[in-house]
Amino acid sequence: MKILVEVNDSKADYAVEFLKNISFIKKTRRIGKNEITNAAILQSIESYEKKKIKPTPVNLKELKAMIYA
Repeated sequence: MKILVEVNDSKADYAVEFLKNISFIKKTRRIGKNEITNAAILQSIESYEKKKIKPTPVNLKELKAMIYA
């Protein structure tokens, strides 16, 4: 199981050390603000970069309808 804990930057180092000292927690790491962690999104980006999939063309009107749905 993975758990994401959001902590202020000023307390992040303390939080990581605290979590490392709990016996049933195996790994801890800090995630950057712009880091993508969703495996499905990472796979999609990799597929696009390797040209396995092509982007879906969407016009501006359709995009706005999707955003404001």
